[in-house]
Amino acid sequence: MPALKIKISTLFMIIYCFVMFVPTYFSNAGIKLLSNVMMVIAALFLLRRKYKPNKFIVLTSIYLLYLMIMTYINRTNAADIHLIISYCKIFFFLGVFDYMLKNNQANAVNIMFYILLLFVSLDFFSIILFPNGLYHTSLTWNEWSTSQEAQWIYGNKNNRIYWYIMLLMTAWERYVLNGKSKIWPTLISIGTIIAMMIVKSSTATTVAIVVGTGILISIYKKKEIRFSINSYLLVGICTMVTILVLAGSTGFLKIVVEGIFHKDMTFSNRSQVWQQVILLIAQKPFWGWGIVDDKAATGLLGSLTYVNAHNQLLNCLWQGGIVLICILGGIILCTARNINAIASDRYKLVFECVLVGLMIDMMFEVIMGTTATWGCLLLLNSIHLFLEKQEDLFY
Repeated sequence: MPALKIKISTLFMIIYCFVMFVPTYFSNAGIKLLSNVMMVIAALFLLRRKYKPNKFIVLTSIYLLYLMIMTYINRTNAADIHLIISYCKIFFFLGVFDYMLKNNQANAVNIMFYILLLFVSLDFFSIILFPNGLYHTSLTWNEWSTSQEAQWIYGNKNNRIYWYIMLLMTAWERYVLNGKSKIWPTLISIGTIIAMMIVKSSTATTVAIVVGTGILISIYKKKEIRFSINSYLLVGICTMVTILVLAGSTGFLKIVVEGIFHKDMTFSNRSQVWQQVILLIAQKPFWGWGIVDDKAATGLLGSLTYVNAHNQLLNCLWQGGIVLICILGGIILCTARNINAIASDRYKLVFECVLVGLMIDMMFEVIMGTTATWGCLLLLNSIHLFLEKQEDLFY
């Protein structure tokens, strides 16, 4: 029987992905210690190989570094070693993943796919078996009332969508780039939509439908797709809609908001928080407040329920002012440029659906603090390099 051989770099990637993707439900002191050790190994790994980051990684590092600097300058309670470690983990993971994609794309995508498949499957079945929640946590609305919030493997209803999207992207990429079966991206597309509907997250359900539809059209539409929209235009439209929503010019959006998102015109009371955040932004418009912990956030926002702005644009302005918004804009425009570089309209459709899904979610949630979101953005900024070399499998 031949001996099983595995490269050190492959083993390293497997362990690293595992500790970075493990849900909080399974996290413990041992996992946290291992993730810290893997971060150090990742830094040495990249240093030894003289890793040269792409523009997306550079912009991401500037984004994370600026947030850390402003947090320490403002001396908030979040300015501690844990913040530095958590952001370094994101940076080094993106660097390692980017390096592995450039040097062994098929291996990197397969590792990501199978580890994500494990954790997302556990989360999915926890939702199917316990639709009312695997467990519950107490949610305080004010001094007089509390409620129970449903939680599953990946947390509450708003926490999981990008783990599912990242799994869906890797499944689709295995099909397109490596000739794997289309069954996986099909099942995951449908499963993602079902899961988001069961947990009753209207925004996440919308994102799942947008991305899943793009994936399924790219796989099953036999005729050549010749329709394409410039990604810069999509970014501009989504940004304008976000500004109109925040500015209160929502009359023409009433049908969409109430019919599709199933929210009232206060966006589930988010508008009250937005007003308070705008007042905070006005105090430090250029540099921002830095990151504040949950306790400080509830005091500043005047709400025991909300700990962030529930809008990515406002949250960036609050934390990092105009400077951070410019950096985030650079990241999004860099992503749009790389999507525009895709020659095939069939492939481009998928990436544009993911980008639109991200920007829809940014209207109502803060998503830039999770590894899954950054992982999706890295895939959007990297895979186009391989698509240029790939023959169209549909013809």
